[in-house]
Amino acid sequence: MTERYETTWDESGEAGTPGMEDPPPRPDFFKRMWMVIVQPGELFRALAANPAWFPMAAFVAVVAGVGMAVIPADAFYETIAANTPPEQMGDLRDVPAFWLKWPWVAGVALAMLVGPVFLSLVSYVIFVFIRGDRATFKQHLCVMAHASVISALGVLVAAPVRIGAGNVQDTLALGDLTPFLDGYLYNLLSLLDLFALWATVVAGLGLSVIDPRRRWGTTAAVLVVIFVVMMMGLALFLP
Repeated sequence: MTERYETTWDESGEAGTPGMEDPPPRPDFFKRMWMVIVQPGELFRALAANPAWFPMAAFVAVVAGVGMAVIPADAFYETIAANTPPEQMGDLRDVPAFWLKWPWVAGVALAMLVGPVFLSLVSYVIFVFIRGDRATFKQHLCVMAHASVISALGVLVAAPVRIGAGNVQDTLALGDLTPFLDGYLYNLLSLLDLFALWATVVAGLGLSVIDPRRRWGTTAAVLVVIFVVMMMGLALFLP
Protein backbone atom coordinates (compact mmCIF):
# COMPACT_ATOMS: atom_id res chain seq x y z
CA MET A 1 0.00 0.00 0.00
CA THR A 2 1.36 3.43 -0.93
CA GLU A 3 2.20 5.73 1.97
CA ARG A 4 0.56 9.17 2.21
CA TYR A 5 2.96 12.02 2.94
CA GLU A 6 0.80 15.09 3.12
CA THR A 7 0.88 15.47 6.91
CA THR A 8 4.52 14.63 7.45
CA TRP A 9 6.52 16.87 5.11
CA ASP A 10 7.43 20.48 5.50
CA GLU A 11 7.70 23.21 2.86
CA SER A 12 11.35 22.45 2.19
CA GLY A 13 10.58 18.83 1.36
CA GLU A 14 12.65 17.50 4.26
CA ALA A 15 11.39 14.44 6.06
CA GLY A 16 9.23 15.02 9.10
CA THR A 17 9.06 11.35 10.12
CA PRO A 18 12.21 9.19 10.20
CA GLY A 19 12.13 5.99 8.21
CA MET A 20 9.73 7.12 5.52
CA GLU A 21 10.66 7.43 1.86
CA ASP A 22 11.13 10.83 0.29
CA PRO A 23 7.90 12.33 -1.09
CA PRO A 24 7.66 12.82 -4.85
CA PRO A 25 9.17 16.12 -6.04
CA ARG A 26 6.89 19.03 -6.78
CA PRO A 27 6.77 20.61 -10.23
CA ASP A 28 8.99 23.67 -10.60
CA PHE A 29 7.54 26.77 -8.90
CA PHE A 30 7.02 28.78 -12.09
CA LYS A 31 5.85 25.73 -14.01
CA ARG A 32 3.04 25.38 -11.49
CA MET A 33 1.70 28.80 -12.46
CA TRP A 34 0.91 27.76 -16.00
CA MET A 35 -0.06 24.22 -15.04
CA VAL A 36 -2.88 25.53 -12.85
CA ILE A 37 -4.26 27.21 -15.98
CA VAL A 38 -3.73 24.53 -18.64
CA GLN A 39 -3.16 21.31 -16.65
CA PRO A 40 -4.79 21.75 -13.23
CA GLY A 41 -5.59 18.06 -12.81
CA GLU A 42 -1.99 17.01 -13.39
CA LEU A 43 -0.74 19.77 -11.12
CA PHE A 44 -2.88 18.81 -8.15
CA ARG A 45 -2.14 15.12 -8.61
CA ALA A 46 1.57 15.99 -8.48
CA LEU A 47 1.10 18.12 -5.34
CA ALA A 48 -1.28 15.80 -3.47
CA ALA A 49 1.49 13.84 -1.74
CA ASN A 50 3.80 16.83 -1.26
CA PRO A 51 1.69 19.99 -0.86
CA ALA A 52 3.04 23.51 -0.46
CA TRP A 53 1.13 26.78 -0.20
CA PHE A 54 2.84 29.80 1.37
CA PRO A 55 5.44 30.62 -1.32
CA MET A 56 2.73 30.55 -3.98
CA ALA A 57 0.31 32.59 -1.86
CA ALA A 58 3.02 35.19 -1.21
CA PHE A 59 3.90 35.39 -4.89
CA VAL A 60 0.22 35.79 -5.82
CA ALA A 61 -0.13 38.57 -3.26
CA VAL A 62 2.80 40.45 -4.82
CA VAL A 63 1.42 40.01 -8.35
CA ALA A 64 -2.02 41.24 -7.29
CA GLY A 65 -0.44 44.21 -5.53
CA VAL A 66 1.49 45.12 -8.68
CA GLY A 67 -1.71 44.79 -10.71
CA MET A 68 -3.33 47.40 -8.49
CA ALA A 69 -0.25 49.60 -8.12
CA VAL A 70 -0.07 50.35 -11.86
CA ILE A 71 -3.46 52.07 -11.68
CA PRO A 72 -3.16 55.88 -11.33
CA ALA A 73 -3.93 57.34 -7.91
CA ASP A 74 -6.70 59.51 -9.39
CA ALA A 75 -8.70 56.38 -10.19
CA PHE A 76 -8.66 55.41 -6.52
CA TYR A 77 -9.78 58.90 -5.55
CA GLU A 78 -12.65 58.86 -8.06
CA THR A 79 -13.77 55.42 -6.92
CA ILE A 80 -13.80 56.39 -3.26
CA ALA A 81 -15.49 59.70 -4.05
CA ALA A 82 -18.26 57.89 -5.95
CA ASN A 83 -19.00 55.86 -2.83
CA THR A 84 -18.72 58.72 -0.33
CA PRO A 85 -21.86 60.52 0.96
CA PRO A 86 -22.05 64.17 -0.18
CA GLU A 87 -21.81 65.48 3.37
CA GLN A 88 -18.39 63.82 3.75
CA MET A 89 -16.91 65.03 0.47
CA GLY A 90 -15.40 68.09 2.10
CA ASP A 91 -13.07 65.96 4.21
CA LEU A 92 -12.20 63.74 1.25
CA ARG A 93 -11.06 66.68 -0.90
CA ASP A 94 -8.30 67.40 1.61
CA VAL A 95 -6.84 63.90 1.31
CA PRO A 96 -4.12 63.43 -1.35
CA ALA A 97 -5.03 60.74 -3.87
CA PHE A 98 -1.66 59.11 -3.21
CA TRP A 99 -2.71 58.39 0.38
CA LEU A 100 -5.89 56.73 -0.80
CA LYS A 101 -4.16 54.49 -3.30
CA TRP A 102 -1.54 52.64 -1.31
CA PRO A 103 -3.72 51.40 1.59
CA TRP A 104 -6.02 49.96 -1.09
CA VAL A 105 -3.11 48.30 -2.89
CA ALA A 106 -1.81 46.86 0.39
CA GLY A 107 -5.30 45.67 1.29
CA VAL A 108 -5.66 43.75 -1.98
CA ALA A 109 -2.24 42.13 -1.54
CA LEU A 110 -3.03 41.18 2.05
CA ALA A 111 -6.41 39.75 1.04
CA MET A 112 -4.73 37.59 -1.60
CA LEU A 113 -2.23 36.35 0.99
CA VAL A 114 -4.70 35.41 3.73
CA GLY A 115 -7.54 34.48 1.36
CA PRO A 116 -6.35 30.88 0.87
CA VAL A 117 -6.31 30.39 4.65
CA PHE A 118 -9.90 31.57 5.06
CA LEU A 119 -11.12 29.62 2.03
CA SER A 120 -9.32 26.50 3.24
CA LEU A 121 -10.99 26.75 6.64
CA VAL A 122 -14.38 26.87 4.92
CA SER A 123 -13.61 24.06 2.48
CA TYR A 124 -12.03 21.87 5.17
CA VAL A 125 -15.10 22.12 7.39
CA ILE A 126 -17.47 21.37 4.52
CA PHE A 127 -15.58 18.64 2.73
CA VAL A 128 -13.64 16.93 5.54
CA PHE A 129 -15.72 17.39 8.69
CA ILE A 130 -19.12 17.27 7.01
CA ARG A 131 -18.65 15.24 3.83
CA GLY A 132 -15.90 12.99 5.16
CA ASP A 133 -13.17 13.56 2.60
CA ARG A 134 -9.73 12.16 3.30
CA ALA A 135 -7.50 15.22 2.99
CA THR A 136 -5.33 17.34 5.22
CA PHE A 137 -5.70 21.03 5.90
CA LYS A 138 -2.33 21.60 4.23
CA GLN A 139 -3.64 19.98 1.05
CA HIS A 140 -6.62 22.34 1.10
CA LEU A 141 -4.24 25.27 1.58
CA CYS A 142 -2.17 24.04 -1.35
CA VAL A 143 -5.20 23.85 -3.64
CA MET A 144 -6.54 27.28 -2.67
CA ALA A 145 -3.14 28.98 -2.94
CA HIS A 146 -2.52 27.61 -6.42
CA ALA A 147 -6.06 28.33 -7.62
CA SER A 148 -5.52 31.95 -6.53
CA VAL A 149 -2.98 32.27 -9.36
CA ILE A 150 -6.01 32.62 -11.64
CA SER A 151 -7.45 35.37 -9.44
CA ALA A 152 -4.13 37.24 -9.60
CA LEU A 153 -4.18 36.86 -13.37
CA GLY A 154 -7.63 38.45 -13.29
CA VAL A 155 -6.22 41.45 -11.41
CA LEU A 156 -3.57 41.93 -14.10
CA VAL A 157 -6.05 41.55 -16.97
CA ALA A 158 -8.51 43.95 -15.32
CA ALA A 159 -5.86 46.65 -14.76
CA PRO A 160 -6.23 48.22 -18.26
CA VAL A 161 -10.01 48.15 -17.84
CA ARG A 162 -9.75 49.94 -14.52
CA ILE A 163 -7.31 52.48 -15.88
CA GLY A 164 -9.56 53.22 -18.86
CA ALA A 165 -12.71 53.50 -16.76
CA GLY A 166 -11.02 55.42 -13.94
CA ASN A 167 -12.66 53.03 -11.48
CA VAL A 168 -10.66 50.48 -9.50
CA GLN A 169 -13.78 48.45 -8.73
CA ASP A 170 -14.37 47.54 -12.37
CA THR A 171 -13.84 43.84 -13.03
CA LEU A 172 -14.47 41.37 -15.83
CA ALA A 173 -17.73 40.01 -14.43
CA LEU A 174 -21.04 38.54 -15.51
CA GLY A 175 -22.52 42.00 -15.04
CA ASP A 176 -20.58 43.15 -18.11
CA LEU A 177 -22.73 40.78 -20.17
CA THR A 178 -26.01 42.15 -18.77
CA PRO A 179 -25.75 45.97 -18.85
CA PHE A 180 -29.53 46.14 -19.43
CA LEU A 181 -30.20 45.01 -15.86
CA ASP A 182 -30.21 47.22 -12.79
CA GLY A 183 -30.73 47.03 -9.05
CA TYR A 184 -29.77 44.08 -6.89
CA LEU A 185 -29.52 41.54 -9.71
CA TYR A 186 -27.09 43.72 -11.66
CA ASN A 187 -25.05 44.36 -8.49
CA LEU A 188 -24.85 40.63 -7.86
CA LEU A 189 -23.77 39.79 -11.40
CA SER A 190 -21.18 42.58 -11.25
CA LEU A 191 -19.64 40.84 -8.23
CA LEU A 192 -19.40 37.49 -10.01
CA ASP A 193 -15.95 38.02 -11.43
CA LEU A 194 -15.17 35.62 -14.29
CA PHE A 195 -11.66 34.92 -13.06
CA ALA A 196 -12.90 34.27 -9.53
CA LEU A 197 -15.46 31.79 -10.90
CA TRP A 198 -12.72 30.13 -12.95
CA ALA A 199 -10.50 29.87 -9.87
CA THR A 200 -13.40 28.40 -7.89
CA VAL A 201 -13.97 25.67 -10.46
CA VAL A 202 -10.23 24.87 -10.53
CA ALA A 203 -10.22 24.69 -6.73
CA GLY A 204 -13.09 22.21 -6.94
CA LEU A 205 -11.05 20.11 -9.34
CA GLY A 206 -8.08 20.23 -6.97
CA LEU A 207 -10.10 19.16 -3.95
CA SER A 208 -11.53 16.23 -5.90
CA VAL A 209 -8.06 15.13 -7.01
CA ILE A 210 -6.72 14.87 -3.45
CA ASP A 211 -9.60 12.51 -2.64
CA PRO A 212 -10.17 10.32 -5.73
CA ARG A 213 -13.49 9.06 -4.36
CA ARG A 214 -15.05 12.41 -5.23
CA ARG A 215 -16.21 13.77 -8.57
CA TRP A 216 -14.81 17.16 -9.48
CA GLY A 217 -18.12 18.45 -10.89
CA THR A 218 -19.94 18.01 -7.60
CA THR A 219 -17.09 19.48 -5.58
CA ALA A 220 -16.76 22.47 -7.91
CA ALA A 221 -20.53 23.03 -7.83
CA VAL A 222 -20.48 23.22 -4.03
CA LEU A 223 -17.68 25.79 -4.11
CA VAL A 224 -19.45 27.86 -6.77
CA VAL A 225 -22.65 27.88 -4.71
CA ILE A 226 -20.69 29.05 -1.66
CA PHE A 227 -19.05 31.81 -3.71
CA VAL A 228 -22.39 32.97 -5.14
CA VAL A 229 -24.02 32.99 -1.69
CA MET A 230 -21.17 35.13 -0.34
CA MET A 231 -21.59 37.57 -3.21
CA MET A 232 -25.37 37.64 -2.68
CA GLY A 233 -24.73 38.89 0.85
CA LEU A 234 -22.19 41.48 -0.32
CA ALA A 235 -24.52 42.74 -3.06
CA LEU A 236 -27.02 43.78 -0.36
CA PHE A 237 -24.65 46.57 0.67
CA LEU A 238 -24.08 48.01 -2.81
CA PRO A 239 -25.98 51.15 -3.80
